[in-house]
Amino acid sequence: MHEYTSTLRIWELTCPGYLEEVGRARRWTRDILSDSDHADDAALIVTELGTNALLHSASGNQGEAFNLTISRAPETVLISVTDAGGTRTTPHVAHPDENDTHGRGLALVSTLAQRLHINGDDKHGHTVTAELSTAPETPNTPLTHGYWCECLVNGGKLGSFDATSPEQAIRWVRISLMTIAMALDEEPYRQAQHWKNHEQPQALEALRKGEPQHLTLKHRTTHITWTARPVTFLPMAHRQGRILPACTQMHSTAQLTSLRGE
Repeated sequence: MHEYTSTLRIWELTCPGYLEEVGRARRWTRDILSDSDHADDAALIVTELGTNALLHSASGNQGEAFNLTISRAPETVLISVTDAGGTRTTPHVAHPDENDTHGRGLALVSTLAQRLHINGDDKHGHTVTAELSTAPETPNTPLTHGYWCECLVNGGKLGSFDATSPEQAIRWVRISLMTIAMALDEEPYRQAQHWKNHEQPQALEALRKGEPQHLTLKHRTTHITWTARPVTFLPMAHRQGRILPACTQMHSTAQLTSLRGE
């Protein structure tokens, strides 16, 4: 392709080693991809990769940084984060237990992205690149009945999931609820435990009857709400065959702190 007719565009951002920079990188990503269907997924990927770089590499040290690159073509978006090295292991997709609060970052990214590439070394830093591609349109795709689940923080979406059954929807709510609750104060954590132990069966039965469900916890000045409701949607091809995307378990204390500072 001739250089003057190329449709590939590249943006770069250097973020100093502070957790507040994750919020800036997320907003920057949304601005660049404001007209793209990939904007929300890309923002989540940047959140995970940026947080991982700060927490697990020298990027979080004083005077260090991580670098974010977004490459955009008509049907593909590449998101690359390069850390400052200093890690003992190569970044990899982990599969933690349900009650673990860490180790889910690359699992989330691998769920959202069509492809995931990891390059580099401990000395010069690792680069993790997530590829988001626009799937070809499928004519006459049948609508599917399911359940749309969301987690909202002060009205802004933190995570979502398209469930195929009431049981799957309530499980998403339970896992994300308890993961986040572990980072909250005692009272909202107690409320989350009460819902899990006593109100969960009633919520499941009501959702089976088609009644939307919601639950809100208050942590200081932050309101966190989970919703689950029946919907009819077009299935997302890149998520078919996955029982429960790792984005249900994406939350950590660091990410909540970063979000509140946004």
